Amino acid sequence: MVTGMFALATVLLLLLLGLGAAQTNDGRPADLAATETSPNDLSLLSDEELLAELERRKAELALPADDSIAAVEVVKPSFVYPQNDTIYLTVNDTVPAYPIDDTPFQEPVTDFVRVYDGQFVTVSNDSGTAVCEPFFLAGWNSWDVTRVPRIQSYRSMNGQAALTQQLQTASQSGLNVMRAWAHTIDPSYPVMKSPGRYDEEGLKALDFLLSEANKYGIRVILSFVDNWKYPGGVDQMLDWSETAPNRTMPLPASLLEGGDYNQRSLTSGEKNYIVERHSLFYTDEGARKIYRDYVSTLVNRTNVYNGKVYRDDPTILAWNLINEPRCETWLVWDCGDKLQSWIESESAFVKELDPNHLVTVGEEGFWASGSQNEWENPTKWAKDMGQDFRRNHLPESIDFATIHIWPDTWRRPEDSFQKSWILAHIREAEEELGKPLLLEEFGKSIESVDETEERNQVYRSVHQLVEDSVRQNRALKGSLFWNWESNLLRNPGDYEVDAEDSTFRLIKDHAARMKKIQSEASAFSCDDIFGTPGVAAFSAPK
Repeated sequence: MVTGMFALATVLLLLLLGLGAAQTNDGRPADLAATETSPNDLSLLSDEELLAELERRKAELALPADDSIAAVEVVKPSFVYPQNDTIYLTVNDTVPAYPIDDTPFQEPVTDFVRVYDGQFVTVSNDSGTAVCEPFFLAGWNSWDVTRVPRIQSYRSMNGQAALTQQLQTASQSGLNVMRAWAHTIDPSYPVMKSPGRYDEEGLKALDFLLSEANKYGIRVILSFVDNWKYPGGVDQMLDWSETAPNRTMPLPASLLEGGDYNQRSLTSGEKNYIVERHSLFYTDEGARKIYRDYVSTLVNRTNVYNGKVYRDDPTILAWNLINEPRCETWLVWDCGDKLQSWIESESAFVKELDPNHLVTVGEEGFWASGSQNEWENPTKWAKDMGQDFRRNHLPESIDFATIHIWPDTWRRPEDSFQKSWILAHIREAEEELGKPLLLEEFGKSIESVDETEERNQVYRSVHQLVEDSVRQNRALKGSLFWNWESNLLRNPGDYEVDAEDSTFRLIKDHAARMKKIQSEASAFSCDDIFGTPGVAAFSAPK
């Protein structure tokens, strides 16, 4: 029965795609429109999800719900998770606990994280005197988690339950920070549907993430926009802009297929066009307006689960302006200046709206041509990406510096490079910036469990560098590994770490050592912290 239902629904979806052929209202090919509003691979959907997609397509194409499409029997799952009229739990519903053992959960988040004298700190003033306690970061990237709460059911667990389980496991494992996109990369689960139009269910998913993370002592870093994927990305905002020139070449196939922005398999003409158009994001006023509207919508959002306005919620540790910006100077000679100007203006804009939270760029940390550390770059092309680590993190509206490290992608897998990359940034953060440094992404790609020990060695090396840095009060204050996604996301990638892996045991042990070092670090008086640029006056979290 189930197999027949799946096959029938698949055929109906194909028919619907055919009925929508020719062109959409804006003149685009219909197959492009379908790609932008559909799961990347329908074969990955469960029967229920496939049927839901069928209904959505019917509504999109305004097809009559009559005998022209045969009725399909819907088989209800044997397990029904509590829910209200939407797919979400109400504030009064109980989310089950999924403890991995009898380890207690971490305490809920109550204090904002600030930056003071080159350190991450939490601040209290119970006695009328501001007291700073050092805060060290041990966490992970779960970049696509924003859509997880919207998954209604899969193998008897809905998305909210799955996310809660992940956060509980993280809490019991001693992890204290998650980094995620403040949007999704799946067009079936948008947060912003078009300029100024938001999907309330997508915003509720973010609400749920923050509300649950708070309960289990997990702070969250959210990135406003992505350089790589089309949904929620730079290229989508630019295509939406009323002031950007219309496309004269179609989107790259890599983006249409749900992949990353890249320049592989392109002619020189196509490559030049894509690079030049991509660079417009940093100067185009229409794209800036869309970006700022998104920032403002999130910062001023009131969480439906706990009533907190995002700007007043200490669960948010920091905002990333963008994930891994690119403005390529090998073709657009002044791209570095364009990116720098954008960083300065948009970080100031975020700080004006939200003085309570930290702001950073979200970049890998490349050095531009002519920089004193240019020779530390992993490849020759890195100097031409528009980034300049020192310059990008120098503005007062940027609170701390970040780096990412991708030895496999950069074809620099040797341990000596990883150490050199991290240590060079530690030195520059200390000597040139006077700001804390976060290793925001690191990991190791493996194709089979036989390579797990190779990954473990990468993690051991990074953990040692981080722990040495915090013990010695150097600039590097923590790391976030890439990546650990919800079990409901069925293609997490070669970098994925599972809670059952030996690598996760190393992560737990590292988190425990970081917690111990933090507990041994002395608190100190910091009455002048609120005179520090970018630090809001003390107020209790609402």
